[in-house]
Amino acid sequence: MRTNRGRQGEEGFVLITFYMVLAVVLILVGAMMTHAVAEGWSAQRSQASTQAFYLTEAALDQGYRWLQSQAGPPGGSAPFVINGGVQNLGNGQFLVTIDPDDANPTSYVKRYSIQGWASAGAGAAVRRTDMVVQVQSFAEFAYLTNSEISSSGSKVWFITVDHIEGPTHTNSQFSMNGKPTFDGLVSSVSASINYYSPPPPGGNAPNFNGGLQLNAPAKPYPASIPAALITAAASASGKTFNGNTTLTFLANGNIQVTNASAGLNNAVLPPPANGVVYVNGGTLTLQGTMKGQMTVAASGDINFVDSITYSDNPQTNPNSTDLLGVLAGGNAIISTSAPTNITVQASVMALNKSFTVSNYWIGPPKGTLTLYGGLNQANRGPVGTFSGSTGSKLSGYTKDYHYDTRLQNMIPPYFPLTGSYSTLSWNDESNT
Repeated sequence: MRTNRGRQGEEGFVLITFYMVLAVVLILVGAMMTHAVAEGWSAQRSQASTQAFYLTEAALDQGYRWLQSQAGPPGGSAPFVINGGVQNLGNGQFLVTIDPDDANPTSYVKRYSIQGWASAGAGAAVRRTDMVVQVQSFAEFAYLTNSEISSSGSKVWFITVDHIEGPTHTNSQFSMNGKPTFDGLVSSVSASINYYSPPPPGGNAPNFNGGLQLNAPAKPYPASIPAALITAAASASGKTFNGNTTLTFLANGNIQVTNASAGLNNAVLPPPANGVVYVNGGTLTLQGTMKGQMTVAASGDINFVDSITYSDNPQTNPNSTDLLGVLAGGNAIISTSAPTNITVQASVMALNKSFTVSNYWIGPPKGTLTLYGGLNQANRGPVGTFSGSTGSKLSGYTKDYHYDTRLQNMIPPYFPLTGSYSTLSWNDESNT
């Protein structure tokens, strides 16, 4: 038999249990509310940070466009603010600063750090993003032409056996026959490609593995040797020769020179301290194994009579610092006396004419022309002929062109610049 006292004890126990459970529930509800508030604040903070990130991206784009719009690379080494300082956009603000590299005042190749600063949202998230850019050199391209029409007025074609590995550009229209392969971005000022026979998906279907950009902006092509290079060659740390000159690179870094005007006959000379050799008013003949970093230029033609290779081959040692620029005011020519197979390791540029093969139309076919580096030419130069019906080689060389990826960051001394900028690095500095 249960007494009232027993029931009162049970009720007291239940009441205590209830209050304990209620306390736990209240604690859990409080924790959940605190968590919800924290999550809401965190979400706002994350949203503000994301908005600030996009604002820094807009700032970097504005800074890049500002640099592109200038008549030349800004001078000095002190950081500066552009476009009036802090700018408002949406519910945020951003600031664009440009910090020239400390070496810019004495360097031919200018670099800049574009810095985007931004804050956004109720949480006032602050973010900074940096992008380092460098003036772009024509050496950066695996292949670039001002015109795909030869100096004689003929179209020059890419054919199935052609393989270009790096960035490829023309200020005119490409002509394609068969299935040439392009591993880098292919860009053309033209709105279309000229195909030998029906366009894709017919018998012609180039492999644009790195993408295709039509209606691309032109790269203004220089018509003369840069004044800065001529000045550098004439200085005490450079070398200038007048009239026809023969230069042989030696594997120890020296150069062997024959030049009648200077009274030199196979004279062995040290390399120029600033890496610049210029031949004024004559033809430059080249061959040999090159060590160091150098640009050789001539106001006239440049003839390759034999292979030019690096002492430290970057194809087997990517850390090689050997680098050569070859800059012809006229043609850059593979001579008729060149061997059946010839290799040129360099970034080659023909300012007014072409990179071509002497008597390229005369058969039978020779061997392979291997170019490791890059090629720029005013007019597309033929290196051989082929059968339009079969695609087989009839005369000249078969092209085997390979891109030296080091040219994305390294530039031969005083090599011509495009007037544009290339991005070297991008970094999201902070998110606070």
